[in-house]
Amino acid sequence: YYRGDKIGFSVGQTTATEAGYEIREDGRLQMTLLGSTASVRMTSRVLVDRRFSLERFSFALDPGTGPTEVEGRLDGRRLHLTVRTPSGERSETRELAEPPALALNLPRTLAAAGLQPGQTLQISLFDPATLRNTPMTLEVQAREVVRSAGHPVPAFRVEGRLAGLTTRSWITDVGEVVREESPMGLIVVRETPEQA
Repeated sequence: YYRGDKIGFSVGQTTATEAGYEIREDGRLQMTLLGSTASVRMTSRVLVDRRFSLERFSFALDPGTGPTEVEGRLDGRRLHLTVRTPSGERSETRELAEPPALALNLPRTLAAAGLQPGQTLQISLFDPATLRNTPMTLEVQAREVVRSAGHPVPAFRVEGRLAGLTTRSWITDVGEVVREESPMGLIVVRETPEQA
């Protein structure tokens, strides 16, 4: 939602694999820029180990002009990237100061480590859309009851500070995000398929 209007939806799924888990998310957004409406499609896939630490990922963003696809494979702190756009393909390898997390696997990683009010964590968050690894501070706050898909759900409120902006997420004990608020007015809430 953006300022009370629904602008899209996403569908997520976590599946067990032999070595860990596969986390998928497919989303659609209707964005209005300069008076013109564009339909944006996003697809993310992350392979993680049993502790939900990142191993591989793929990300695709298509604003209607052709997809940009990013694939990554983590080898320790070495990140191998392949970027495909309508104009071509390029590959590169980056040495990172520490292994990164993606927004898609971060809540599960936090829950696997155990969420406790008062925790403050420093992590590196990699954004496949910008190809940047950015330090993020997370503060686990009180456990609250929030409405999710029409039901009350206990979840920890987690504040994340990234590049001067603060987001709030409500994360359950198993790492499901039931609500998320950004400082720019975007709100993501879990709803039933019928509501979405």
